[in-house]
Amino acid sequence: MSMGGMIANIAMLVGTSALVGFKFAMLTKMTGSLYMAMGDHFVNNTIVNLLHVVSATGVDEEIAVLINDIFYLESVDKKVFVYCEKEVFRSNYKLYELEEMLSQAGFVRVSKSVLLNIEKLMGLKTLVNSKLEARLSNGESICVTRKYLKDIKSELLRRNKG
Repeated sequence: MSMGGMIANIAMLVGTSALVGFKFAMLTKMTGSLYMAMGDHFVNNTIVNLLHVVSATGVDEEIAVLINDIFYLESVDKKVFVYCEKEVFRSNYKLYELEEMLSQAGFVRVSKSVLLNIEKLMGLKTLVNSKLEARLSNGESICVTRKYLKDIKSELLRRNKG
């Protein structure tokens, strides 16, 4: 990264931190409760999740990935990959940590190594080896273990009620 790019990133980080701090202080002052500001902060972090990923260039950096842009997350050889429509990132989180963070955002475990964004699911197809195939809105297919079918159905029902 060039010196100018680094300075621009630092300025953006400081500016964003100042705005978030100001918003936090204003919510606390307006409501008289620290919990309202903390709740707002939690909701914002659920909607726009910062994932610590390794970029395509191999540089370790923090990139904002919108949860709605994620199709699925997969653990391969103790590394977790975040699959978006056109990009794949590597996360430093463990799959179970991401499962906890993203469970309320519509992510459900579909196999031992995969979490699926239920919003990207187009359909399920039965395979001969007692597994299922999930078809995603980007045309990709991933294997689903029957063990997790109940969780998928529950999440679909919860989404349709809300």
